[in-house]
Amino acid sequence: MLRTADCGSLGLEEIGQTVTLAGWVASRRDLGGVAFIHLRDASGVVQVVIYDEATAHELRSEYVLRVRGQVRRRPDGNDIWS
Repeated sequence: MLRTADCGSLGLEEIGQTVTLAGWVASRRDLGGVAFIHLRDASGVVQVVIYDEATAHELRSEYVLRVRGQVRRRPDGNDIWS
């Protein structure tokens, strides 16, 4: 199975669930030991947190990814584009 959800379909109901997403890297930020990837598909954008520096270092804009992980709620006041 390529994906279990679309980026734009994730909401409060999916918190705690493990999902598989597929899409393009819209942007990447490395913060020393943790990287934030904005993954986009036709339905929207999600933020993916990667704790493996070696994996995240290789990623560039427009790379195509399939990721699997647990949906977590963003802390209040943390906008995805800030």
